[in-house]
Amino acid sequence: MKSPVRLGFLLAACLLASPFSRADAAPLQLIASIALKDGRVLHNVKIMATEDDAIVVHADEGLIKIMKSNLPPGLAAPAPDKPAEQVLGPGMVMESFNPNQAAPQPPEAKPAPKVNPVPKVPAPPKDTAVDPVFKGCTIVSFQVKAFQNVEGCAEVVIRNDTDSVVLILPRDVVCITAKGERREGRKIVTDGFPPQVKRREFVPPRGQVDDIVTFTDSALDMANVQWSK
Repeated sequence: MKSPVRLGFLLAACLLASPFSRADAAPLQLIASIALKDGRVLHNVKIMATEDDAIVVHADEGLIKIMKSNLPPGLAAPAPDKPAEQVLGPGMVMESFNPNQAAPQPPEAKPAPKVNPVPKVPAPPKDTAVDPVFKGCTIVSFQVKAFQNVEGCAEVVIRNDTDSVVLILPRDVVCITAKGERREGRKIVTDGFPPQVKRREFVPPRGQVDDIVTFTDSALDMANVQWSK
């Protein structure tokens, strides 16, 4: 018959070995919003993985990797946990771009060829019936720029002249073709590695953003880019 002391030691060892005692079994903490040093604001943020110099979060704006140097002073950077590739898998961080919201496709083995750069030009004068200012923001310039296999895109610079963060949706921007046709924006893309495909953009107060707005898959003879209303 085993002694009570020995039985106590065995019970404690079983409790320590239980998978429910691991720290990683705790639910992910939800942060309502984080204002990064570069002016972006993320909403409903969950920290998915941490590395030595960066963290990977899931927010309303997508799955984003953030350098710890870009975090606000009030947010303590978590200690390194596991590389993002081990926790999330490479396919969740780098997603294939699809403007029609089809099922995600695996990344291509070879990068798409770069198009010749087109010099940025100031936006032409807009129709007098359209207000050039929307929510205190102005379209400063645009240039035709393809993104991956989508040719009907333009790189648009938007400046915020207010003291508040301004929400911009893709449909708030339209392009006017040389024939006078109007095409409403479908997606907003921030070019980078990995690129971020967003349903909305937040323009920082007294700042500006430089994004790619997609209008259609095929090439367009764009004459102007302006606010939809």
